[in-house]
Amino acid sequence: MQHSTRLLYKVAFGLALPLIFAGLMLGQNVSAQNTPQDTAPTPTPEASEPTPAPETPAQSSEVDHTKLPELQGPFATPQDVTKACLSCHAKAADEIMHTTHWTWEYVNETTGQTLGKKTLINNFCISVQSNEPRCTSCHVGYGWKDNTFDFTAKQNVDCLVCHDTTGAYKKFPAGAGLPVSEPKEFPVGSGTMWNPPDLANVAQNVGLTSRQTCGACHFFGGGGDEVKHGDLDSSLTNPPVELDVHMSPDGQNFSCTTCHTSENHDIAGSRYSMDVTEKGCETCHGDKPHAMSALNDHAQKVACQTCHIPEFARGGLPTKMTWDWSKAGELKDGKPVVRKDEQGHVIYDGQKGEFTYAANVIPEYIWFNGEVKYTLAEDKIDPTQMVSINKFMGDKSDPNAKIWPVKRFEAVQPYDSGNNTLVIPHLFGKDEFAYWGNYDWGKAIQSGMDYAKLPYSGQYGFVKSEMYWPITHMVAPASEALNCKDCHTAEEGRLDFAALGYSDTDVIRLKKFPPVSTQADLVNPKMSPDACLECHEGQHALWSESLHGEKGVGCVACHKLESEGEHPELPMTVEKTLETCGNCHIQHYEDLRASKHGEVGLNCNDCHNPHSQKLMTVGENTTACVNCHKERAEDVTHSTHAAEGLDCKSCHVSSETGHTFEVSMSTCNSCHDDIHSANMLTSAEPPAQPAEPAMVVEESAAATTGGIQLPAWIGIFAALLVGGLGGWAVFGKEPGGPVAKK
Repeated sequence: MQHSTRLLYKVAFGLALPLIFAGLMLGQNVSAQNTPQDTAPTPTPEASEPTPAPETPAQSSEVDHTKLPELQGPFATPQDVTKACLSCHAKAADEIMHTTHWTWEYVNETTGQTLGKKTLINNFCISVQSNEPRCTSCHVGYGWKDNTFDFTAKQNVDCLVCHDTTGAYKKFPAGAGLPVSEPKEFPVGSGTMWNPPDLANVAQNVGLTSRQTCGACHFFGGGGDEVKHGDLDSSLTNPPVELDVHMSPDGQNFSCTTCHTSENHDIAGSRYSMDVTEKGCETCHGDKPHAMSALNDHAQKVACQTCHIPEFARGGLPTKMTWDWSKAGELKDGKPVVRKDEQGHVIYDGQKGEFTYAANVIPEYIWFNGEVKYTLAEDKIDPTQMVSINKFMGDKSDPNAKIWPVKRFEAVQPYDSGNNTLVIPHLFGKDEFAYWGNYDWGKAIQSGMDYAKLPYSGQYGFVKSEMYWPITHMVAPASEALNCKDCHTAEEGRLDFAALGYSDTDVIRLKKFPPVSTQADLVNPKMSPDACLECHEGQHALWSESLHGEKGVGCVACHKLESEGEHPELPMTVEKTLETCGNCHIQHYEDLRASKHGEVGLNCNDCHNPHSQKLMTVGENTTACVNCHKERAEDVTHSTHAAEGLDCKSCHVSSETGHTFEVSMSTCNSCHDDIHSANMLTSAEPPAQPAEPAMVVEESAAATTGGIQLPAWIGIFAALLVGGLGGWAVFGKEPGGPVAKK
């Protein structure tokens, strides 16, 4: 048995010899790889913005659709693709047909109104009715060219528009939801050609929906990129984190259906009626998303979007803010005149009228409880007043209402001046009644109203209208969210507290930061600093000379009654926690909470006198830091920094590091602006240049052939290890066994 084992070791040693040799060669090769090279390094591209990786929803599919015989094609029509899809997904078409994506109709059970793009009047493109071939290019179906469309025909469901992953599938803008079947130029004379898609290739490469597929319609609604919503445009296809933390590939990389979840093809979320009591942001962030209770209290009446979407249309594309149809009709040589601004945006189109745009827009803010009431085609309007196309419901007293950011879109559009109702003009088509052919409002309105079976007096005019869009996308990083002073300020604050329904007294209070002040502004003079002076002279004196006193931050900003009643019968206390100060000094609160001081439980008043706000020292200490850090203070005394008159705050408190008390490179660079050229910071003479290396390692031929980039010692170590095992075998000693007898 021992002989067999010993023989086995010798065989192993024999096999190891090549490994020893390979290990030594590997060491030489790696060593050569790490030697200086005479050849110039491969040039690298200049630093640029990272290119986000595109979404690849097809990777989530468990079925390789390229192998399915039903999808091999060729397909004569896109409806044939749908039939092939339904051979496996038998229920899909029926599910789609029960959604608003298919019906373009929604019945609001609260208001009783029948809503949806199918019948509503808006103030941008005005109406789908009588203009279907142009508007239904974004329908999830094929062939909706007029009011005879069969909504029960399953083969007309378009599976590809949502599930394409190639990016090559496009519906023709004026084709009633169909792609082109032969090359076609559109707009005519533009030179832009639309080519038929390879239906078989698209069908074989279907996958989950993506920002790109949803955005193909929702980014371009209203006739162009970023026209309608203000917070939805093509910049969100692969946005940077700064634009949207949720959708950015460098952030959460959400697809649209991450938030707009689906069940049986029914997508959650509707602008016709928003249930604000349902979990939205709270689904991920919880009911109390902030560490500070004051911010969580705000979240009860302020929508998350109000603070976390400070502007909309901030992805580099401006959004349309106004549209004046009354100025349409200017022609030259029988063709509509088009004028553009310096950035190339159309500001006048003879077909549509005059537009204005804006980017990085601060929203308007209104109370919103989720209910929306629309002005329908049969509703009477007052043409002397601004007509609200959709009115967002809710007010300050509504328990379900929150302050929401909105885009307010204003237009001038035609109306029936005899009946005082909004009208449906027939705009698109090749018939004699289409406005984009005859530029006759009278004929176009008569034709559209007849099509919709609505009365028309034969008289028309133009009326101002407004429409609201809730802002819910383009969520900024937390560091870019609004802070208290953006709203609670006397000048140019974001919130119009009076318009939001607050009383005059509340407006004065809320425009202060913090929202309490001196006696003249307080409802109860007994709670003013002057009233406190009667008993608390020392504290009042300190407060009077402090920054709080200068800003009018009164005693009751920090001190609260323990229960309802009056002081001094009832004591006034103060919470000695970070939050007391953090309610106003939010950034300091966040810094300190994350610092080493926060970890050991220090509060603001451990260093600051709460009435004077000055730093407190003990005994003969010159700084508050020495109160705790005595040994470090003694070490610093003998340093060159101390000799230059620097103290703890000089390095540990800066605009960059704040109350984290961390020292950053910029801290050093603020004094040592050429820090990397210094040998000794105390030397006035420039450091001597290093001598040339005494040894030059010859370049190995192997160094130019690539190879494994490993340190040289790995190969040598491997050789020694294997060689050692071989030695045991040669000398007859088994690892762990007795020495063999000779």
